[in-house]
Amino acid sequence: MLENLVVVDKEDIREVVNNKKLYGNRFVAVTCEKEGEYYELLYHFDNNYELSHIKILIKPDDVIKSISSIYPSALLIENEYKDLYGFEFEGLLIDYKGNLFLADKSPKTPMLDKNTQ
Repeated sequence: MLENLVVVDKEDIREVVNNKKLYGNRFVAVTCEKEGEYYELLYHFDNNYELSHIKILIKPDDVIKSISSIYPSALLIENEYKDLYGFEFEGLLIDYKGNLFLADKSPKTPMLDKNTQ
Protein backbone atom coordinates (compact mmCIF):
# COMPACT_ATOMS: atom_id res chain seq x y z
CA MET A 1 0.00 0.00 0.00
CA LEU A 2 1.30 3.39 -0.94
CA GLU A 3 1.53 6.12 1.64
CA ASN A 4 0.26 9.58 0.69
CA LEU A 5 -2.22 8.16 -1.82
CA VAL A 6 -5.32 10.10 -2.85
CA VAL A 7 -8.00 8.50 -5.03
CA VAL A 8 -9.87 10.95 -7.26
CA ASP A 9 -12.46 10.77 -10.00
CA LYS A 10 -10.88 10.78 -13.46
CA GLU A 11 -12.79 13.97 -14.27
CA ASP A 12 -10.92 15.81 -11.50
CA ILE A 13 -7.36 14.74 -12.37
CA ARG A 14 -6.32 18.02 -14.02
CA GLU A 15 -7.54 20.15 -11.10
CA VAL A 16 -5.88 17.93 -8.47
CA VAL A 17 -2.60 17.81 -10.42
CA ASN A 18 -2.67 21.58 -10.87
CA ASN A 19 -2.91 21.93 -7.08
CA LYS A 20 0.16 19.71 -6.74
CA LYS A 21 2.03 22.06 -9.06
CA LEU A 22 0.91 25.13 -7.12
CA TYR A 23 2.29 23.59 -3.92
CA GLY A 24 5.70 22.99 -5.49
CA ASN A 25 5.43 19.30 -6.31
CA ARG A 26 7.64 17.84 -9.02
CA PHE A 27 6.04 15.39 -11.45
CA VAL A 28 7.86 12.04 -11.32
CA ALA A 29 5.92 9.46 -13.35
CA VAL A 30 2.65 7.77 -14.16
CA THR A 31 2.31 4.02 -13.73
CA CYS A 32 -0.44 1.76 -15.00
CA GLU A 33 -1.75 -1.48 -13.57
CA LYS A 34 -4.73 -3.65 -14.42
CA GLU A 35 -7.30 -3.80 -11.61
CA GLY A 36 -10.27 -6.00 -12.48
CA GLU A 37 -12.13 -4.49 -15.41
CA TYR A 38 -10.38 -1.16 -14.83
CA TYR A 39 -6.90 0.20 -15.28
CA GLU A 40 -5.34 2.07 -12.39
CA LEU A 41 -3.29 5.12 -13.31
CA LEU A 42 -1.04 6.29 -10.49
CA TYR A 43 0.44 9.75 -10.82
CA HIS A 44 3.60 10.13 -8.71
CA PHE A 45 4.95 13.43 -7.33
CA ASP A 46 7.87 14.54 -5.17
CA ASN A 47 8.11 17.46 -2.78
CA ASN A 48 11.28 17.75 -0.70
CA TYR A 49 12.03 14.03 -1.02
CA GLU A 50 8.53 13.00 0.02
CA LEU A 51 6.49 11.10 -2.54
CA SER A 52 2.75 11.48 -2.97
CA HIS A 53 0.42 9.73 -5.37
CA ILE A 54 -2.90 10.32 -7.12
CA LYS A 55 -4.93 7.36 -8.33
CA ILE A 56 -7.65 7.27 -10.96
CA LEU A 57 -9.51 4.26 -12.34
CA ILE A 58 -10.31 4.14 -16.03
CA LYS A 59 -11.78 1.81 -18.61
CA PRO A 60 -9.93 1.37 -21.91
CA ASP A 61 -12.44 3.49 -23.85
CA ASP A 62 -12.46 6.39 -21.34
CA VAL A 63 -11.04 9.75 -22.35
CA ILE A 64 -8.46 10.93 -19.81
CA LYS A 65 -7.65 14.59 -19.28
CA SER A 66 -4.01 15.18 -20.14
CA ILE A 67 -1.82 16.82 -17.52
CA SER A 68 0.77 17.86 -20.13
CA SER A 69 -0.47 21.46 -20.05
CA ILE A 70 0.53 21.52 -16.35
CA TYR A 71 3.64 19.32 -16.52
CA PRO A 72 4.88 19.25 -20.14
CA SER A 73 7.09 16.21 -19.48
CA ALA A 74 3.91 14.15 -18.96
CA LEU A 75 3.29 14.21 -22.72
CA LEU A 76 5.85 11.40 -23.11
CA ILE A 77 4.19 8.93 -20.73
CA GLU A 78 0.72 9.88 -21.94
CA ASN A 79 1.78 9.21 -25.54
CA GLU A 80 3.46 5.97 -24.43
CA TYR A 81 0.21 4.79 -22.84
CA LYS A 82 -1.64 5.81 -25.97
CA ASP A 83 0.75 3.54 -27.93
CA LEU A 84 0.73 0.60 -25.53
CA TYR A 85 -2.86 0.61 -24.22
CA GLY A 86 -4.77 2.77 -26.69
CA PHE A 87 -5.78 5.24 -23.97
CA GLU A 88 -7.10 8.54 -25.28
CA PHE A 89 -5.80 11.73 -23.64
CA GLU A 90 -7.73 14.96 -24.13
CA GLY A 91 -5.56 18.06 -24.53
CA LEU A 92 -2.13 16.51 -25.14
CA LEU A 93 0.45 19.21 -25.93
CA ILE A 94 1.90 16.98 -28.65
CA ASP A 95 -0.04 13.95 -29.84
CA TYR A 96 2.03 11.29 -31.62
CA LYS A 97 -1.21 9.51 -32.55
CA GLY A 98 -0.07 6.09 -31.38
CA ASN A 99 3.37 6.31 -33.01
CA LEU A 100 5.70 7.55 -30.28
CA PHE A 101 7.31 4.11 -29.97
CA LEU A 102 5.31 1.95 -32.36
CA ALA A 103 5.88 1.90 -36.11
CA ASP A 104 2.93 1.95 -38.49
CA LYS A 105 3.10 -1.83 -38.96
CA SER A 106 3.57 -2.64 -35.27
CA PRO A 107 0.82 -4.45 -33.36
CA LYS A 108 -1.60 -1.90 -31.97
CA THR A 109 -2.07 -1.53 -28.20
CA PRO A 110 0.13 -4.52 -27.24
CA MET A 111 -0.37 -4.02 -23.47
CA LEU A 112 -4.16 -3.72 -23.55
CA ASP A 113 -5.98 -6.72 -22.11
CA LYS A 114 -8.24 -7.61 -25.02
CA ASN A 115 -10.66 -9.35 -22.61
CA THR A 116 -11.70 -6.04 -21.00
CA GLN A 117 -13.03 -4.38 -24.12
